[in-house]
Amino acid sequence: MHLAAAALLIEVAKSDHSLDRVEIERLQAVLARDWGLGEQDLTDLVEVAKDASETSVSLHEHIDLINRNFSPQRKFSLLQGLWQVACADDQIHHHEEALIRRLADLLYMSHTDFIRSKHLALNAQSGR
Repeated sequence: MHLAAAALLIEVAKSDHSLDRVEIERLQAVLARDWGLGEQDLTDLVEVAKDASETSVSLHEHIDLINRNFSPQRKFSLLQGLWQVACADDQIHHHEEALIRRLADLLYMSHTDFIRSKHLALNAQSGR
């Protein structure tokens, strides 16, 4: 389940056609918050997720795993994390927003949760 979440986060980070250090750091912070992983585990998980992203043709298996095992609260936290990664570089690229919208739909998240998680992430970004 860690890899499934990390894979979605990596895809959002890559969707603006660059994978910046600040996005990786934010991604690791989201994973540490949600999963309580140590630094080495985070580094290893991000590397495996990057490799999986390069070789995978579909996010279906990750989406399916999340839908079968995540509670609505955990899905919302992941959605918020996707937004946090997207705005890590102080801008949300339209490809990032489109991907998050598509992922929210695939995770059966409501439009209200989509918007609320975006606002929470933006508020956290501006308050840092």
